[in-house]
Amino acid sequence: MLSSGTRIGTTRILNWLGEGSCGQSYHCLGSEGEIKGKEFYIKLIPREISERKGFQDYFLQEVQTLEQLDGPGIWPVQSSGVTKWKHWIRYPWLGGMETEVIAEGNESNDEGKTTEICLIQNLENLCEYEPHEISSDHLLSIMACLHQGIYKAHLSGVCHGNLKPSNILVKKNVQGEWEGFVTEFGLYRLNLFTPFGLSEEERKEVSVTNMDSRASYLIGEGFRPNGVDHLEMPEEKWDLFALGKIAQWVMEQTRGKSSTAIHWTEWEEWVSRAIGLEGRESFETCAHSMDALPQIGDISRFGIKVELNSEDSQVDLEELRLKRELKFKLNERVSTLRTKRGITGLVGGVSFFFYILYSCYLFLAPSPWTEYSLEGLLDSYQLGAGVFTGQAWGIVPGNYDEDGDGGQDVVGEWSKEDGLFKLKFKRFKKSREQASGKKLWQFIGEGKTSVEDYFIWDDFLKYDRQRDALLLVKRKDSKHTYIPGVVGSEAPRLYPEERIKSSLGKIQKSELLFIKDEKDNVRWSMFFAIGFLLASWMYHRELKKMNTSNGDKIECR
Repeated sequence: MLSSGTRIGTTRILNWLGEGSCGQSYHCLGSEGEIKGKEFYIKLIPREISERKGFQDYFLQEVQTLEQLDGPGIWPVQSSGVTKWKHWIRYPWLGGMETEVIAEGNESNDEGKTTEICLIQNLENLCEYEPHEISSDHLLSIMACLHQGIYKAHLSGVCHGNLKPSNILVKKNVQGEWEGFVTEFGLYRLNLFTPFGLSEEERKEVSVTNMDSRASYLIGEGFRPNGVDHLEMPEEKWDLFALGKIAQWVMEQTRGKSSTAIHWTEWEEWVSRAIGLEGRESFETCAHSMDALPQIGDISRFGIKVELNSEDSQVDLEELRLKRELKFKLNERVSTLRTKRGITGLVGGVSFFFYILYSCYLFLAPSPWTEYSLEGLLDSYQLGAGVFTGQAWGIVPGNYDEDGDGGQDVVGEWSKEDGLFKLKFKRFKKSREQASGKKLWQFIGEGKTSVEDYFIWDDFLKYDRQRDALLLVKRKDSKHTYIPGVVGSEAPRLYPEERIKSSLGKIQKSELLFIKDEKDNVRWSMFFAIGFLLASWMYHRELKKMNTSNGDKIECR
């Protein structure tokens, strides 16, 4: 049971109404949009049913049909949906008619009796609180409404299967006549859902979880034909039998409680035919049942016609049911294909987008996280991915190693400056550690070190796209700017800029070329993109073929 204030779709629970064999019932209030402030009646499918594999697709398919049912005698489904595990169906709220009822235990004490206000919302309430209101004419008005609703539902291939007085909503029309409305069409069928692969024992389990739902289930059984299997899908004859049992139940509840004598003879005759008493043949269709109602007259004024050949009608209904089953299977397959098409298309699109993005990046910048090294030496660079800045890795030059060796890895950051990649590095001076007598970790923290405690240098690199290489343009520290140069046939190296100028041409400017160690690998993102997009296209072609071959059997979504 959910507590007050719990959100169900676009509504919030006001209070719990009860739990029956087909789920829990709640009185709710619209919380947003056009329905804000309006009252509703909401039914939740039992969780043990809704969590079965494949139920969600089945639920969505069924409620699409139920939402089309409307007209006299039908309490319509306004909306439906799924919120987490909660599969809900929303109906209009019926406020009901207030009536005063003598409190229990006060019937024999006229002086001290007290009354309480009760609501008449369904046929069960009407027979309990106002049995004297039921006359032969009122029963005819209610039964005529119910027949109209059930007739229309049967034409749509929907059978109720769980008709009982509590499922018949009643209210007075402007002429003061009672009208009846069937509610909760399709819920019994939804609760029969069983996924493929269940054992026979599992299929026989009844989804009844507490005393209230068990009692509701047993009441419903009393309005179904004897000997029917509760695991079978409801049939038309179940509803016709239930109408007869409901009329019989109304007569029993009101017998002797009316202020005037009511002669039920004609109704008893109709009931005996409806429920097949004494071996009598029951009504073939809802139209036949309505045509036999006492004092009903010509039923064509209700838009109902008795078919002469009932066998053909039964065949048509069976064909309609088979078409609905076929339509459900087709839509289920279409839904699967659409999902696969969407997933493969998304993965293919993302892979292709990544390939294009990466290719554009490589057109403007060196390969990220790839080592570019100087031939014959340990010097190398790596640049992390980034648009304007990123991480960088390099090798400590001997100038910035107090042991004079260099060669250690160093981490820094790169940024763009004047079209060049500026790599900023720094390394802690060992002399500071030795002079202070502190360990290196003791210098960590804000204010513990200064610029003088580090060797700081900047390397300026240019990316040569044609050779896919990095050129060291210059190196700057606090004292000098170093430029690549070469003396005679010696290997190029860095010289202070002042020394090159003062060498009178002995030191010529040169290139320090850092070549990528790895050759270009196959970019698998392109292959993934082509593969997934091809798969998506194949699923799309299969969907198109199914739409062409099955026409309107497949719903467009």
